[in-house]
Amino acid sequence: MSFTYPLALVLLLAIPLVIYLGWPRQRFRRVRDSISVALRVVLMALLVLALAGAQVSQSANKLAVIFLVDVSDSLGSDVQDAQLAYVQEAMQRMGPDDLSGVVVFGADPSTERAVNAVRELGALQSQPVTSNTDLAQAIRHSIALFPSDAARRIVVLSDGRPTVGDTEAAVRQAAALGVEISFVAFAREPGPEVQVTDLSVPGSVTAGQPFDLSLTIDAEEATAATVTILDAGTILQRQEVELRQGSNSYTLTLPGSAAGFKDFHVQVEPVDNDSFYQNNQLSTFTQVVGPPRALLVSQSDAEVEHLLPALEEAGVTVDLARPSELPIGLAPLAQYDTVIMANVPATQLSNSRMEALDRYVRDLGGGLVFIGGPNSYAPGGYFRTPLENTLPLDTQIRDQQRLPQLTIAYVIDRSGSMGVPSPNGIANIELAKEAIIRSIDFLQPTDRAGVVSFDTVGYWIAELQPVLDRVGLQRLVASLRASGGTDILAGMRLVANTIVNDPSNRKHIILLTDGGASPANLVELADTLKREQDITTSVIAIGGGSADFLKDMAEAGGGNYHVVDLVETIPSIFTQETVLASRSYIIENPFVPVLTANSPIMDGIRSAPPLLGYVATTPKQTAQVILRGPAPFNDPLLASWQYGLGRAVAFTSDATSRWAANWVTWADFTRFWSQAVRWTITEGTSNNLESRVLLEGEQARLVVDARDDAGNFLNGLDLQASIVDPSLQANQLKLRQVAPGRYEALFDPGSEGAYFLGISGQGTLNGSPRQLRQTTGWVLSYSAEYDVQARGANVNLLNEIAQMTNGRDMRDDTALPFVHNLVARNAFTPLWPWLLLTALLLLPVDIAQRRLIITRSDLRRARLALFGNRGAAVAEGPSERLSSLIGAKERGRQRAEESATATVSALRASRERSRAGRAPGPETIPADPDRPHYEPSHASQTKPESGANVAEELLKNRRKRQQNRP
Repeated sequence: MSFTYPLALVLLLAIPLVIYLGWPRQRFRRVRDSISVALRVVLMALLVLALAGAQVSQSANKLAVIFLVDVSDSLGSDVQDAQLAYVQEAMQRMGPDDLSGVVVFGADPSTERAVNAVRELGALQSQPVTSNTDLAQAIRHSIALFPSDAARRIVVLSDGRPTVGDTEAAVRQAAALGVEISFVAFAREPGPEVQVTDLSVPGSVTAGQPFDLSLTIDAEEATAATVTILDAGTILQRQEVELRQGSNSYTLTLPGSAAGFKDFHVQVEPVDNDSFYQNNQLSTFTQVVGPPRALLVSQSDAEVEHLLPALEEAGVTVDLARPSELPIGLAPLAQYDTVIMANVPATQLSNSRMEALDRYVRDLGGGLVFIGGPNSYAPGGYFRTPLENTLPLDTQIRDQQRLPQLTIAYVIDRSGSMGVPSPNGIANIELAKEAIIRSIDFLQPTDRAGVVSFDTVGYWIAELQPVLDRVGLQRLVASLRASGGTDILAGMRLVANTIVNDPSNRKHIILLTDGGASPANLVELADTLKREQDITTSVIAIGGGSADFLKDMAEAGGGNYHVVDLVETIPSIFTQETVLASRSYIIENPFVPVLTANSPIMDGIRSAPPLLGYVATTPKQTAQVILRGPAPFNDPLLASWQYGLGRAVAFTSDATSRWAANWVTWADFTRFWSQAVRWTITEGTSNNLESRVLLEGEQARLVVDARDDAGNFLNGLDLQASIVDPSLQANQLKLRQVAPGRYEALFDPGSEGAYFLGISGQGTLNGSPRQLRQTTGWVLSYSAEYDVQARGANVNLLNEIAQMTNGRDMRDDTALPFVHNLVARNAFTPLWPWLLLTALLLLPVDIAQRRLIITRSDLRRARLALFGNRGAAVAEGPSERLSSLIGAKERGRQRAEESATATVSALRASRERSRAGRAPGPETIPADPDRPHYEPSHASQTKPESGANVAEELLKNRRKRQQNRP
């Protein structure tokens, strides 16, 4: 016998305590108590044995075989048919007690058939990933499927070429568990195959200079092919080549390109059949270095008429673009070292453009220079936009003291047309709700807001109220639904009747509609509100809603008119209107900037001329504020910070004669802007960091070694990495230190191609802080599964696996898998169900033993109840002892009756003498003079009906006299 949980046997030590507590203390109960104690001891022993998992073992002549079928791409469907034929034939040789199972595997294992006694195998249903071969994982998966009471054998049907996983470790685990691994080698038949085996370019090239690309292509047979070279998806070259059998090397000259990280991709398309298309492509990368290149974005040439020549004079190559021309993806942005935004409103940028610019700075290490103006920061609608995250400044003012109380009423068209999805798939009513919610977030707690919706009538969604419960107010906004017609006047009148009595200093109405309404009385209403109550009205017209009367309405109401073609900008327009209504964000007073921090941007500049205006903002916690505005607010004028891998500079005034009239003629105007732009252009590589990527199965490990200028380890660094895959999706990693000067992080490479790696962090070198940075790349080529040079079965590896587990090659005979030459395993039968059942049966016996007392009379009555009076007729009469007992009982009854009769007669004679007044006779007891006299009760005078009742009456009378005594 053995135990699954032997530690539970410690509970048996409590048995002596049970015996001591239950040992009989009374002599007459000794037998019963001893039996009870014995039952309890047995019950406890049974329960403890069951809890310990008692089991008995016996040798079993059972064999379980699991067939591991490799279905990865390196083999193919023809080989798979041969594999299944072998497995099917082997299953027919199973013994009566044998079991078999099937696991198919590629990059991952899948149980095709659990271990059982079935001898048939149909077509495979499992579909594992076939782009890799992970034999190690398949072995571990199979071990977990074996039953515990059978000898265990794994038969691997594979080419023996695992591409991922630690096969040796898995085999050692199997050997330690007594699992034999045998094999049957299979290999794919040779066929036409073309494979790109090498692609390389110089690690660094000069911008604008041509350079060579080296390419090697292997071909199993001579054939023609088309070679295409791509740069970030753009075709650079395409040419026809003749491939001879064997290795073919080519050198192609590529034209010079702009500075930046470049990845190149080669595709080869053979004319004839090809076994694998996956190995017909390869990628590489290089770093193109050269003069800095900037993209300057503005709404008009007037915004950059002074800035553009200053940058070109400083040697910066500048490309001009309008807001709608700002690249959306990372690839076109990557060709620039920095992007300059000059007074560009968020209402002219889609969210996708702002998100791309944010990722360009954070993930690719690009630069951003953000120049102010009346259409920038909060007045430009940048609150809660992706680009606000990139800036070192928050667009919202935190100081409530400088902001007047503001009331905004949102009048929203909820007609049925607002529920129609826009081109981006989102209904206009949903964008309207998002816009209101963002606008409410921008308001201060002292401000007031209300929401009216209209179809054919107007409804208050939320009446005018202080913005104290933002969440509750926004929840009401979220309940808006589109339906019905369009009557703008109904909604405007509902607001007008209430807002005129509102206590705020400034009041503003924002009307959003997609048109289709009557213009009657709307212009007049807006004009009246403006003239008589100083309540302004702005109109946002979506698409077809841009009717002339809406523009007239906005002009009459003293507000702004917005025609929205890009509906996703509606939230930014609402924020912009909220800011303009407060009239507090644009400061237009002459002032002299105050230098508050040292920065490379201000190198060689000791003072700056006055400015005429700026936009109020709030610096972020980690931003460096270099210049500030006038007291008492001291708003930031120039700020910078490190954002991810990149850098951003924010200037809250402009670069035109509007606010910077004194600057555009300033001698250091060119120096200032060239240094600001160059500060955002980070160095590509730091000599203090060395990085490499190691591919480990399906994961990749980024390893970074950090040393100072003297070669000593740099410890305790805070390093981050940004990895941009071939599809330009970024992944942010935080590296952890694993050894002196070594930092690592794991990531999952998704697709083949060139990966951009950007590593950055802060360190202390030679006693001073320094920004550490490295920009490099890594290429994930196609899987080794498609390597032509590794074709054929690796029998040597399969033999090594078999030798480590005492297995063998079983290709010669399909009966070998079920040969019983393994050590038999013991089969364990658990006893706990029977132990528990016995304990349950004994439990009522124990209870009955302690609670019930059974006499011989109980047994006799039980016998009579079961069998009745059967057998009484054969008895001739009662026994002598029984007859004696009956006679004695009869004599006692007669004496009792005679005594009762004599007592009654005496009482009657005494009563008669008392009535006659005679003295008592000799038999009469004299009366005691000290004893009180009692009159007989009525009951005592009643004549008894029989002698049997006389004694009872006497007893009753005696008890009553005793109760009446004083």
